[in-house]
Amino acid sequence: MSVVRSVYSLRRRLVLLLIGVVALLWSVSALVAFRTAHAEADELFDAQLVQVAETLLAIVAASEDGHVADEMAEHQHAYQLPIAFQAWQREKDGGWRLLVRSSEMPALPATGGPGFDEHDLHGELWRFFTVDHDHSDYRVIVGHNHGARYRLAGEIALHLLLPILIGLPLMALGIWAVVGRALRPVDAVARAVSGLDARHLAPVNVPGSLPAEIAPLVSSLDALVGRVTEVLDNERRFTADAAHELRTPLAALKIQAQVARRTLDDSVRGHALDQVLSGVDRMTHLVEQLLTLARLDPDAGAATAEGVALLELAELAEAVCSVLTPQALRRQQTLELEAGAGLRLCGNRWWLEVMLRNLVDNALRYTPAGGHVVVSLDAGARSMRVADDGPGIARELRQKMLTRFARGADPEADGCGLGLSIVARIAEISGASLSFEDGLARPDGGAGLAVVVRFPEA
Repeated sequence: MSVVRSVYSLRRRLVLLLIGVVALLWSVSALVAFRTAHAEADELFDAQLVQVAETLLAIVAASEDGHVADEMAEHQHAYQLPIAFQAWQREKDGGWRLLVRSSEMPALPATGGPGFDEHDLHGELWRFFTVDHDHSDYRVIVGHNHGARYRLAGEIALHLLLPILIGLPLMALGIWAVVGRALRPVDAVARAVSGLDARHLAPVNVPGSLPAEIAPLVSSLDALVGRVTEVLDNERRFTADAAHELRTPLAALKIQAQVARRTLDDSVRGHALDQVLSGVDRMTHLVEQLLTLARLDPDAGAATAEGVALLELAELAEAVCSVLTPQALRRQQTLELEAGAGLRLCGNRWWLEVMLRNLVDNALRYTPAGGHVVVSLDAGARSMRVADDGPGIARELRQKMLTRFARGADPEADGCGLGLSIVARIAEISGASLSFEDGLARPDGGAGLAVVVRFPEA
């Protein structure tokens, strides 16, 4: 089932994020530039206020009363100072007499004493500076509108940021090109993955070097391809082996059925029908084993986790042996259980039962009539051992028996070669380990086979 995912452009997102970050930084820079420019303008205009105030005070103090107003007006007209002013003279009664003022200034004193002061004038914020003459009764008040300071600071900030604002679109194009070039390996990986052949999977082949951010993704894809290839190869081998294993008994069944149909001899017909029944039993066993393997392979870990419980292995072994005892009795075999309480396992009851049943069934099938099979449990070693006195398996061939459709040395045995494969798979997904040892001693001096499963701590 395909999963519908929302898709977005990584290049577009990176470009927008980078431009957004740059624009934010530029905005902060503009604010800092404006505040810095405004502080510089304050210092500049304050120095200008002091200079103008001292100049006007010197003019007032050196002029005669009748010529002060004319000289102040001429001075203002000559230099076009953007500064408002007032000139005052202290009278004998302690009051102040206005000598001259600019058009912006009121007829009353703009400030109350020497120094800097700020307050509204005509609805706008003004900054004033007042200075008194040390040797005469003159006072000069000068003022400057704060709006001019803001305008100057804004012009300075604009001149600083205008090249940046003009370069923003060019920078966006540059970022788009650089990000696109940096993302070329991603496009190359996408093309390489899309070009993989499902029938012949191979590692992702991307020419050139890869960025450190993409290399782990490609490595993970290669590992996934390797695992999928291994699974597909196993499935192909399993399918081929299963087809071969099913073809032979089906052909034998067909032959026996044809014999039973054509013969007129009742004894021959009976023998043929017995062979058909035996073949059906063998086919039934084979199909059951194949279904078990099919159930083990997909999502075996999840399936095992669903039925996990704390189990007493002795009780489970007793139940399995009681089920398989009739099979042993039919062949005059002895099935013995050596179990004591205490071996507790945390696992899936069904899988553990399948494991134990396959081990015991395998031992009974490959042990000749009259043989002996012993199932023993060791709580201290947390192990289970199934031993027989059958023909055994050479040491160099024992690991091969864990593969599918591998059979023991007895060609007459009716097993299908899947029992130990199933046991190995269940041990793997249960966290247990499986090993082979020499089994029970035979009268001829040899030994059968023993399969030992060691379980992890509960």
